[in-house]
Amino acid sequence: MTHRPLMSDQTLFRDPDLFEFDRLPEQFHYRDTQIKDLAFALRPALRGVRPLNTVLRGPPGTGKTTAVRRIFAEVEETTQRVVPVLVSCQKDRTRPAVFARIYEGIAGHKPPAVGVPYTKIVDEVGHLLATRDAVLVVCLDDADALLLDGVLNEVLAAILRLHESYPGARTGVWMTVSCPALDLLRDLDRPTFSVLCPNEVLFPPYTADEVRGIIGERVLVGLYPGVLPPVAMDLVVERTMACGDLRIGLDLVKRAVLAAEKEARTEVTVEDVLAAYSLSRHLHVAIAVRSLAAGERAVLDAVLALEREGSGPVTAGMAYERVCAGGRTSYTTFHERLKKLEHLRLVDLAVRQGKGRTRVIEVRDGVGEVIAPPVGVADDEKRR
Repeated sequence: MTHRPLMSDQTLFRDPDLFEFDRLPEQFHYRDTQIKDLAFALRPALRGVRPLNTVLRGPPGTGKTTAVRRIFAEVEETTQRVVPVLVSCQKDRTRPAVFARIYEGIAGHKPPAVGVPYTKIVDEVGHLLATRDAVLVVCLDDADALLLDGVLNEVLAAILRLHESYPGARTGVWMTVSCPALDLLRDLDRPTFSVLCPNEVLFPPYTADEVRGIIGERVLVGLYPGVLPPVAMDLVVERTMACGDLRIGLDLVKRAVLAAEKEARTEVTVEDVLAAYSLSRHLHVAIAVRSLAAGERAVLDAVLALEREGSGPVTAGMAYERVCAGGRTSYTTFHERLKKLEHLRLVDLAVRQGKGRTRVIEVRDGVGEVIAPPVGVADDEKRR
């Protein structure tokens, strides 16, 4: 089959931003039930009282964050009685960072970058809420990250008990979580959980028909007619369902279309989709790697380097020595960072019995490709 050539100054995209997974879509389908549940949880805040604390639970790429962003956007357009603040816990992972984001949402500007203690920012938040007669609704997006860093309990307690120091300050908390093993009743202090007492809104994985509908709508608006033929679309849906993450499907379309553009073709082929999938399927790995703090990334780099040297199984002791070569780190801190990597599914830990108990570390599939893509792939990514 031959394909029409694409001129050097032409593009196959009408709107490339539609294939970015953080783009807020014009239409948000297949989540009407969840949107209604969230609107019900928020209704008390519109009347000037605390909203229902809520946990949005479901696998990655099932619309949790998009649902919150849509609800919060509507609130900002319709009332000033509610202050919605979305906090990305992958980025803001400490108590000061979380409250700096909350302060910015209330005051409209960031607090001073240095010289202001955390307690002062908390006091300012409480004072602003008490004087503005507004209800604060904070969504801790990817709250799992705060739990891993050991600060979720403290952050929740500070937000939910703000009224004790500032009468009139009314607050509520939403949290999105992707880890199925997260048990708030077990992982939080009982006094904090008793105040939180959350509702749960479940976000199940999208079905194949729903995936086809969502991606198809973006293809219709974001690409020119005929760019993604039915056989390529079928493969995109199939590979998206295999990974269970809608974001992979959007990234897959973007990469496949870029590949067609690079070859000056006006139509995506099955080969384009298959080649793009080799990278898109590791999207969750790329997101996890980008979320790592410097110390956590140092541990991952050390393990990956030892594995590539091929001197045998990588043990925790070997990795610790390699990390310390770049600067002294306590073993307790190293262990916490290693457990964080395991939770993010970047490494697997296994116990090997010998003279003692030795932990063996294996880097999971895709991590090496994301951190150091094969020659040629990295160059393509830079050009894109």
